[in-house]
Amino acid sequence: MCLAPAASWADEAKAEAPKGLWERETLTGDWGGLRSGLEDRGVKVNAAYTAEALGNAAGGIKRRAVGNALLQVDVDADLEQAVGWKGGAFHVTGLHIQGRQLSANFIGNLIPVRDIEAAPSTRLFSLWLQQSVLDDKVSLRFGQLPMQEEFFNSAVAANLINSAFGWPPSFAANLPSGGGGYPLSNLGARLKVQATDRLAVQAGLFTGNVAPGTNAGGDAQKRNRSGTDYNADEPPMWMGEMQYGLNQGKGAAGLPQMVKLGGWYYNGRATDQRWDISGVSLGSNAAGSAKTHRGNWALYGIYDGMLLREAGTDDLGLSGFFRVTALPEDRNQMPFYFDAGLSYKGPFEGRDDDVVALGFAFGRMSPALAARDADARRFGTATAPDHDYEAAVELSYRYQVTPWLTVVPDVQYVVHPGGGHHPAGELRQDHSRRHGAGPADGVQAVGSCGFRRRRLYLAGGTGRGVTTP
Repeated sequence: MCLAPAASWADEAKAEAPKGLWERETLTGDWGGLRSGLEDRGVKVNAAYTAEALGNAAGGIKRRAVGNALLQVDVDADLEQAVGWKGGAFHVTGLHIQGRQLSANFIGNLIPVRDIEAAPSTRLFSLWLQQSVLDDKVSLRFGQLPMQEEFFNSAVAANLINSAFGWPPSFAANLPSGGGGYPLSNLGARLKVQATDRLAVQAGLFTGNVAPGTNAGGDAQKRNRSGTDYNADEPPMWMGEMQYGLNQGKGAAGLPQMVKLGGWYYNGRATDQRWDISGVSLGSNAAGSAKTHRGNWALYGIYDGMLLREAGTDDLGLSGFFRVTALPEDRNQMPFYFDAGLSYKGPFEGRDDDVVALGFAFGRMSPALAARDADARRFGTATAPDHDYEAAVELSYRYQVTPWLTVVPDVQYVVHPGGGHHPAGELRQDHSRRHGAGPADGVQAVGSCGFRRRRLYLAGGTGRGVTTP
């Protein structure tokens, strides 16, 4: 009679035994029950630490290796579970950024080769409340919202580390202060409606300039180092997106596919790429203030989908993505951009969590900007650049060492860093006009307590990821 309960207790104790360091989901485990206790009350605390070494092996401004690090801490709360607020949710993200910027200081390209590259700072990245109704089919989110986390997302492209495969360079180059891309974010609100199982639409209203004003070097990140310099007086920006997905649920018989169409409109002024207010070319020494246009806009499309699935699995196999943006040529430095790529999850036997990914990014510079360059050369400026395009190729392998530790070797090749050709010495002298080609190598370490985020020259790198809290 006593043997059966004893066996049951033994089985229960065995089932509840904590996992070892290399098997558990996070580096620091359950904190003596505190983590699971918080989660039972609807609160999740996560963090991720990324550390890396990257080097520019050839070309660009200067051959150099640098170290970067990013600590990101996230807190999420289900307010219904925590305080009884039905349909309520809360989220906050803080960043601590360290290291030198390889692209800005040593390559001179327009598109950073690493998506965590930024000016060293400790900053607030996001802070929002959300109300969901109608069984979560309608949600309103408001507060400090990074636009890159709300719009223009690709799950497949997120396997690559070049910044181009996150917030697109055509938005970063053309919106005031780079728009709402890492590490900056906007005040705003986003409304999302899941109209059917396949169709969702969302729209957002944001502050159009995340770091207004001017400073030495024109660095928006340094104008808003803390992420809390709010200015609601700036012209607004609207963004909208339609999402159509097939076979999105786990266990769906068909291959998951997603198509997104969207765009944005900025209600402020945009600077002409060629002419001043009197119709004189900006390439002339006689030019005055640049002509400005009322408003700016963009259209975009995204395809994200699985192309081949291994039999008997949900997510192992080949996936692909394609993204494209288009903007007016007269007021945008990079009016056309596209990227595409492939990824394969589980490329080798016994490595189901590994991912190998290949991506290509291409940004065409404005013909109006190229015409201004030609004007400058005709007017005698021998050092004037010749803008045409910037492109990048990236090959990455994500090696999952443990559930909380990832190593990411990465190599990139950048064509025309800076968007074209520069006369000798100009790349070094003017980082706002960057041209050339070059290689880089590095080692990246990623420590994660529950976060992940999503750059041309030859670049190589290695990364490690750690999940701590």
